[in-house]
Amino acid sequence: MPGPRQGNRRRSPGPKAKPQRAKQAPPANKQHVNKIEREAALETQPENPNGFEIVSKIHLSLQQLLLDVFKTALLSNQAPAESTPASPDAESSESQSEDKKDEPLDMKSLIQTIKGLLYQRDFDSAFTEAGEDLLRAYALRWSASRSLGYAGLLKGVLSWMKEEEENTRGRSRTSSNKCTRVVCIGGGAGAEIVALAAAWRDLGHGAESLEDGVASVSLEDTENKEENMPEIEGAAGPSLSVAAVDIADWSKIVDRLSRTITSAEVPFPQTTRYRSPLLPLSGNDFSVSFRRDDVLTMPEEDLREVFMGAPSATPFSSILVPIMFTLNELFSTSMPKTTGFLLRMTEILPAGAILLVVDSPGSYSTLKLGKGPDGEPQERNYPMKFLLDHTLLSVAKGKWERVYTEESRWWRRDDKRLKYEVGEGAGLEDMRFQMHVYRRL
Repeated sequence: MPGPRQGNRRRSPGPKAKPQRAKQAPPANKQHVNKIEREAALETQPENPNGFEIVSKIHLSLQQLLLDVFKTALLSNQAPAESTPASPDAESSESQSEDKKDEPLDMKSLIQTIKGLLYQRDFDSAFTEAGEDLLRAYALRWSASRSLGYAGLLKGVLSWMKEEEENTRGRSRTSSNKCTRVVCIGGGAGAEIVALAAAWRDLGHGAESLEDGVASVSLEDTENKEENMPEIEGAAGPSLSVAAVDIADWSKIVDRLSRTITSAEVPFPQTTRYRSPLLPLSGNDFSVSFRRDDVLTMPEEDLREVFMGAPSATPFSSILVPIMFTLNELFSTSMPKTTGFLLRMTEILPAGAILLVVDSPGSYSTLKLGKGPDGEPQERNYPMKFLLDHTLLSVAKGKWERVYTEESRWWRRDDKRLKYEVGEGAGLEDMRFQMHVYRRL
């Protein structure tokens, strides 16, 4: 499992305390345990008072292009230039562009180093003090898989936000600024950025409405029918301003990925529907920025600028704040500071802003209560979702509504058709997660 990003803070070593559970007879084997967990996850029903499905599909060939962006941007020591000519043949393009002096990363060694540091809970060495090669290896190993899972989720959320805005304001009403602000807390490793680019690419070419969304993250596609269909050119749409905030210095990784998103050097098969660049360089409809900072200690003025932009800027038409596999780590780092951050964010964000929280199912944080009568330290475990709901729906009562929640969900890759060869130990993984969507009132 990947380590934390925004929560890359040194904490006391040792395993996390686990909540007490009733003893039961052990299952026959590990495969049986995995089967039970999978079946339980599939049986979990989302709490969905508005009756919509918030996760959408991403075409398999677009998923492949997303992976190729990671590979092209990070595996080689030299990142591609923006918007340069590309060969339609993936294999010939790779062989022609290969520079003998430009050796790829030693992924096996770097991944072993990262895993060792994470096992020792040395987050400073793994992230905040890590060199560029180590961060590139982390993004190749973990961010690429997560980005695949994020893409359909973010596409569905953005599509739903657009519909909600149209229904509220009326389709005939125009705005002086049709730019959506997306602030990725702990998003320096690039998974959210590339996923947003893929979602934006898909939304710009006839996205499904929210009512037509699928009931799960699906890799099934209509590839046989759609493979040779041309994309719609010149599709107009609002712009997206993506800001990633992280405590570690991911600036070089973000820069590599941002340039590769708009680069035609990313190889693609001749028959694919989705060709590079992932997004065109021309126009300003998709922009990315990175800020190295700690959201738990950031001054009020700086935090406001992260969410709302410069004071002189035109207000954004809508705001989305994804906190992906980061919030529980923040709570574990400091429950009071994280609660304070959520409350400060509440006061800054305007009505209609959307908060998207994705994390591991069953995540919990430990609150230290001091010493008991026997002198032993006392602790209490709280589920992340409980802490989140308590902060937003009780402490900040009347300022948020929960529009979607799901305790456990699987995203599964198509391991037979997706190709991602970036070195030993860097294969793709399925992703199990919980997700919650809140709207500022």
